[in-house]
Amino acid sequence: MTAIIPFMMIPQLSDFLTPADIEIRMEGFGYERGTAVVWLQDTWAGPGDPATFRRGVLLLSYLEGEHVNRTRLEGANDLGDQRAQKAAAHLQRDLIATHGQRYLEPWRAEIEHFGNPQHLISKNDDTRAHFYRRVKNGDHTPKDLALIADVEAKEAELKSVRRKYAIALWRYLAHLHKHGMSPTDIARWTGQTIAEAERRISSVSTAGAAAIAGVETKSWSAYVARGQAPAPDDYVGREPVWHLSSVLGHLESRPGTPGRPPQRTR
Repeated sequence: MTAIIPFMMIPQLSDFLTPADIEIRMEGFGYERGTAVVWLQDTWAGPGDPATFRRGVLLLSYLEGEHVNRTRLEGANDLGDQRAQKAAAHLQRDLIATHGQRYLEPWRAEIEHFGNPQHLISKNDDTRAHFYRRVKNGDHTPKDLALIADVEAKEAELKSVRRKYAIALWRYLAHLHKHGMSPTDIARWTGQTIAEAERRISSVSTAGAAAIAGVETKSWSAYVARGQAPAPDDYVGREPVWHLSSVLGHLESRPGTPGRPPQRTR
């Protein structure tokens, strides 16, 4: 994995970290200079009484040499302890999520930078409504029309940025789910409620499935119709939805990179 992520890049699923990219090793071999979970036997002062010491295992996670998180396990001796194995796996998933945030943060910053283009006219709703009524009635200047054109251009650009962010977010969420992250933790990392995260996992829309697969929405629908993508797992009203595991299973079962599926043999 490269340490430098291009600005405003929509990640492919293959761009995210996987557990195979994260070493889990004992401290002292330079793993902390890369992307790794390292462990060591540790002693620390107990709560309340500094004279009371605890002994156990300390696990530290690093992303490209930068310290990310730590966990102490009293009474553990090494990674043979089941608690240590569970904690190491949790730190691995946190590293995967932390790395993935690097793809999302530029898009969020860009959306925040745009703000509300309508505020170029006025931040006051009543003032803005009066402005549009006046223009509609023909009482406007060339400057007014230029302002409206600028607002509409920025709204179109913001819509494009939001669409690309939505694609990146779908792929990020899918990757976290693929590697065993719970809906609660997915919600925390994606800034959603637990109910929203669970709904995205259980009911992936056509647009969401297409985003994860790396194709256009109409292409995904065509692949489903031709049997080159899985049939819907359910319907919400008249809209087809898939469980996230069905979409990921489809991508795992087909050769090549995300995008157009292979033709069926006859």
